[in-house]
Amino acid sequence: MYLLKLAFRPWRMAPFSQIFSAIAVGVLLLMVGFLFWMQQGLKSVVLRLQNEQVVTAYLDHSVLSQDEAKILDAVRSVLDPHPGLEIKLVDASQFVQTVKKQYPDLARELEDLGQEMNLVIPRYVSISGLLPSSALEKVKAIPGIESIESSKDRYHHIVGAFSALRWVARLLIVGVALALLTGLIQLSRMNAYLHKDALTLLRFWGAGARTLASPGVISGAFVGILGGTIAWSGWMTVGVGLTKHIRSLSIMLKSMPQVHSSLALTLFLIGGGVGVLAGIFGTFWGSLTSNQLNQEGLG
Repeated sequence: MYLLKLAFRPWRMAPFSQIFSAIAVGVLLLMVGFLFWMQQGLKSVVLRLQNEQVVTAYLDHSVLSQDEAKILDAVRSVLDPHPGLEIKLVDASQFVQTVKKQYPDLARELEDLGQEMNLVIPRYVSISGLLPSSALEKVKAIPGIESIESSKDRYHHIVGAFSALRWVARLLIVGVALALLTGLIQLSRMNAYLHKDALTLLRFWGAGARTLASPGVISGAFVGILGGTIAWSGWMTVGVGLTKHIRSLSIMLKSMPQVHSSLALTLFLIGGGVGVLAGIFGTFWGSLTSNQLNQEGLG
């Protein structure tokens, strides 16, 4: 009970320092949580942009109409292990119907060609979805496929920008984490100074290292837990709304994960853990400094 009262001495002697430190811990943890969510979410976006593509496989002119279904089945068999793909054969009439929606004049001119329209408009197999890099070579090797085109590099510049943004988020996470730990260590050193006289008396009575470290660890843990609580409540309110807003900015960002309460709980636990760790460092540093001053005084 005495150690617990001693641990709460900084809250009686310097309450504003403890409260503002806890608020700072909560805000910094909230920033860490948001940056972590962003860089993890951008990972799925980058993977989707790198693998999602539209492939156009043009059929050879010598392919007969009755052989088109065989080629389409061959393409489906090659890409069967990859679910979620849209594979369809587009002939001249289907192409004209697609063009007619946006370019009715061009579609009318193509229809006026009659049977010659089949010679002007190439037949092709359209494949859209998430495809590995080896899929293009497999489709190209199918007999009856003359050439193949892909939109894989269409989002190349966007992929580079999102990848750079992920690295920036990682660096910010490291910087914020270091700032958080440094601030808590400084607070723990101040708390150790406030415990100095009582710890000196406990050391004189023969208290062990664990007993001497307990007040500083409890003080740091309480600040960390209070900061973790602020981060938890902030993430469940501000964080949820902010992430929803970001996901609604673009179709690409829709694939970013939704917010779950597990991350809020993780921030709370990190706050308590960082507080305990800072309390250990602060107490150790204060004990080391005190021993050095005693040795210099004896010298």
